[in-house]
Amino acid sequence: MAALEEILARLKSAARGRGPERPTMPPLSELSLEPDRLVERFTAELNAQTGVVHQAAGREETLRILTETAAAEGIKKVVVSGDDTVRALDLRSWGRTAGVEVVTADDAPDREAFRQAAFSSDAGITSADFAIAETGTLGLIFRQGQPRLASIAPPVHIAVVPVDRLYPVYEIAVEQVFAQGREVPSQFCFITGPSSTGDIQAVMFKGMHGPVKVIVILMTGQD
Repeated sequence: MAALEEILARLKSAARGRGPERPTMPPLSELSLEPDRLVERFTAELNAQTGVVHQAAGREETLRILTETAAAEGIKKVVVSGDDTVRALDLRSWGRTAGVEVVTADDAPDREAFRQAAFSSDAGITSADFAIAETGTLGLIFRQGQPRLASIAPPVHIAVVPVDRLYPVYEIAVEQVFAQGREVPSQFCFITGPSSTGDIQAVMFKGMHGPVKVIVILMTGQD
C-alpha cells in the first residue's frame, strides 16, 4: 500500500502538460478527390487488406449481390443489424427467397439469445456510418439497433454502405460523428479488413478475434 500511495502522490504532483497537437490535415489533393476516385481508392485499400468491394446501383442489385455472396460462401444463416439502409432492403423477405435464415436483435428474447444467434450465424450483415477511402476502413457506431456482435461474431461480415457516406480521410468522418449538437456515441469502432493479429510469433494471422472475410457493398443509388 505504501508503494501505491507513493506512486499516486507522484502522479498528482507531476506537472500537467498540454495535450498532443492535432495532426495537420492531409493535402488538399487528398480532400478533393472526385466520387469515382474515392470509390477506387477505398476499393484498392480494402482489397490490399484482403477485403472485397462490390458496387450496387440500388436495392435490387444489392440483393442480387447478397444472393450471389450467400451461394459462393455457403451462407445459410445471417444475423442482421443496422439503420434505415439495411431495413429498407427487407432482408427477411430476401432470406425466404434466397434460402437464408435471417435473425435480428428483435427476434431474440434477451441479450444472451442474440449472442448465441450471432455466434451460430454464417455471416453478419450491417450498415456502416461511414467509410474512409484513404485506408479502406469502415466506421460503425454501435447502438440499440446496431449491436456490435453482428459485425464481429460471424466469420463473414457484410456491410452495406451508401456511397455518400464515403469520406476521403478520417478527420472529416470523425468531425461528422462528434459534430456539435449530436449525441456522443457510447461505442465507436473502426474496421479495416478482416480481423488480424501478429501476437503469435509475430506472424500475421487473419480471423483470430473476428471475421475472416469483410465484404462491402457500396450502394451508388436507391432504385
